Amino acid sequence: MTETVLDDADGAWQLRGFVGDEWQWHIGPHKPFTTAGWLPARVPGSVLDDLHRAGEVPDPYVGRNSLLSEWVPNRNWAYRRTFTLPPLQAHERAVLCFDGVDHEATVLVDDTVVVRHEGMFRPFEADVTHLVRGGGEHLLAVVVHPAPQSEPQVGRTDRVRVHKARMGYGWDFCPPMVHQGIWRGVRLVVSGPARLRGVTASAALGPGTEGLREGTVRIEADLALAEGQRAPDGTRLAVRVREQDRVVAETERDLTGMTADTGAHIELSVPRPRLWWPNGAGEQHLHEVEVTFTSGPHTTTRRFQVGFRRVELVPNDGAPKDALPYTLTVNGRRLYANGWNWVPLDAQYGVPRPAKLAHLLDLARNAHVNLLRVWGGGLLETEEFYTLCDRLGLMVWQEFSMSSSGMASTPASDPEFVDLMVREAHAVVPPRRHHPSLVLWCGGNELQDEKGNPLDESAPVLHALRDALGRLDPERAWLPSSPSGVEFLNRADNIARNPDGLHDVHGPWEHQGIAEHNRLYDSGTCLLHSEFGVEGMANRRTLEHLLPDRADRWPAGRDNPLYAHLGAWWNNAPLVQDSFGARIDDVDTMRRASQHLQYDGLRYALEANRRRAFRSSGTLPWQFNEPVPNAWCTAAVDHRGDPKPAYHGVRRAYRPLHVCAAFTGPAWGGRETVTAEVWAWATESLPAGPAVARIVDAYGAEAARRTWPLTPTAAGEPGRPLHLGTLAAPLEAVATDVFFLDLALYDGAGTPLAGNRYLCSRTTDLAPLLDLPPARIEAVAEAHEESDDRGRIRLRHVGGPAAPGLILEDARPYDRPGWAVFGDNVIDLLPGEETSVDVVWREAPVDDRVVRVSGWNTGEHHVR
Repeated sequence: MTETVLDDADGAWQLRGFVGDEWQWHIGPHKPFTTAGWLPARVPGSVLDDLHRAGEVPDPYVGRNSLLSEWVPNRNWAYRRTFTLPPLQAHERAVLCFDGVDHEATVLVDDTVVVRHEGMFRPFEADVTHLVRGGGEHLLAVVVHPAPQSEPQVGRTDRVRVHKARMGYGWDFCPPMVHQGIWRGVRLVVSGPARLRGVTASAALGPGTEGLREGTVRIEADLALAEGQRAPDGTRLAVRVREQDRVVAETERDLTGMTADTGAHIELSVPRPRLWWPNGAGEQHLHEVEVTFTSGPHTTTRRFQVGFRRVELVPNDGAPKDALPYTLTVNGRRLYANGWNWVPLDAQYGVPRPAKLAHLLDLARNAHVNLLRVWGGGLLETEEFYTLCDRLGLMVWQEFSMSSSGMASTPASDPEFVDLMVREAHAVVPPRRHHPSLVLWCGGNELQDEKGNPLDESAPVLHALRDALGRLDPERAWLPSSPSGVEFLNRADNIARNPDGLHDVHGPWEHQGIAEHNRLYDSGTCLLHSEFGVEGMANRRTLEHLLPDRADRWPAGRDNPLYAHLGAWWNNAPLVQDSFGARIDDVDTMRRASQHLQYDGLRYALEANRRRAFRSSGTLPWQFNEPVPNAWCTAAVDHRGDPKPAYHGVRRAYRPLHVCAAFTGPAWGGRETVTAEVWAWATESLPAGPAVARIVDAYGAEAARRTWPLTPTAAGEPGRPLHLGTLAAPLEAVATDVFFLDLALYDGAGTPLAGNRYLCSRTTDLAPLLDLPPARIEAVAEAHEESDDRGRIRLRHVGGPAAPGLILEDARPYDRPGWAVFGDNVIDLLPGEETSVDVVWREAPVDDRVVRVSGWNTGEHHVR
């Protein structure tokens, strides 16, 4: 078999828009090829991206330009290119294979319609043998029809009739930007009379003790044969399983005489395979499965990476009897889910962005994440996404593309829609079965009944999906919707109304205010917190790119029409002002203040949930990334790929060795005593050394200190939190309005292993941060001994009070390629302290690498 990839490598694809059926006048060998208006196109890609690159629409990711592109999905868009092939032999067949067109398409070869298709996630094909048998040059055209009707975030879920990403129809973090295009690959396959149309692989791990378990690899092969034909003599299917370079299992099956209806099913036993573990729990051992199909002179080889692991959901500690199980066990070991919510990489998701995808997933891994929830308003993620998650140990919770709506959130229940979703499951589930990272299927996001309660399998479509998945992928876990259980929202009244505790909940997505935020999360009772967040402003260079005219950046509230377009739902400028004494009068201070609240609020929420492990089984903040650049958003990593301070707050809370404090809030005005409860935990075991907690003023003077001895077995089961005790001091003993709760864990030799600092105020708000006297710091770049792409920034406090909240940023222009990845950030330096921060320059040219260091009271330092 020969396979020709028809991508844009040779620049052959063109694109043109048409109103109505006018496209039929311009496509075909006897139609006017010379008609003006054909533009260069990319496949895979997206229509809007092609139009922007051709200068037909302005950059939709600047200001309010996206408003000028909302007409695009209402037209037919025709892609065309030529392809050439030699004459076919008498026994040969030619088939066009499409991995994905979004959403509806008509495909023509020359002037003949060869297939019509609907559905962005389902691959399809067309046998074109009769049109190309003589070889030569032919015209391929793909007409992508207007995007189907669907619902934006505020609408009715029961009006959704398609299985397509809803985010692009308008969401709180994405303006209307409906995707169209040939978003996955296109191939021309020439084969003999028997063709391997599809093959799937899966790996299962039997019961038993680690190292003694037996693994099983299952192969299902789908043969394509002309109607009434059987596989000719010599048709064979060979399977080999390799661990690195060693073959650990192999077999061969003679398929002579087989029909397309029967297919081939093969199982191989793999004795004592090395196991795949999630990030932080062990190595990600992968095995290669090689499937070779031979029929006559044609041979096809497909390769898969599989991992042997056993993942189950088990009941949480002390969970109510009616609660679903939410605690992940992997290979028999109970793990806390250090999660995050993932949304599409980009609103124009058809455009390949392999470097950015690798960068973002590596950021997740470096933040100690072990579970990503692929949100149900977005995509069933791609092969590239899953392959990287396999390698990085990132477990995936994959939702079908069904989501809530502001008016009604129950999906349609008629037989036609239910049948559509079952057919979608049959198309999308088997090709993903070989990925060890995929651990959980979920029906959708925030699906609710008419009373607003989380929806279960009483909904016909969820019942049908559960049953279909039970047949298609029985070894993976299932949840009907997120959230699930007795209540939808993590809210104080819901907590009080349910004395047995909440199950899986969402929200809130906003900072609750410096007097209420910690109180809400400390009162939490949920078994799983699968979506919640804190909002914050964009990073500096993203904001400057979004709003290139500085005059447009202030005021930064919703009354500014530019900010109203760029994330109005998450613009909490009034709360930020209230938290800082209504004294913020410029955009740079507003950004720093809002990002501090996002960083501090998200860190505290995660720590509060984690202090309840294993009653709590996991936290998944909303959201990791964003598909378009927003001025305000709940994302922790901006659209460009630069982490906001919030990313580092989550990374800190997810460390395998951690110490934290529970307290009433960062502003202590009106209280007589500063009091904090101190906790510690470790993924493996606590160190044999002391834990030290202090209350320290801005000049380093201690108002209180307490020390607790630790032992490796003090917390019992790995991951279980340990309450150390109470730290307290009279507020009047703190000499400055800005002070710190300072925590540290040490080994037996006194070497610090982990630390945590909380920035506090003696007043009723955080305004004293705006009045800190200047601090002097030094910031110096140090080269790496072995790599030009690695280095470190040494920070040293040399004068004045503490320098809290030091932020390191990539200071290059927005459009420069690559990223600076900092090993730490949001750093508080007390007088006389110094630290070094590792920096990795990923995909970044060496000629203009600049780091900006800035703080509340330090000014800016540029380090080259």
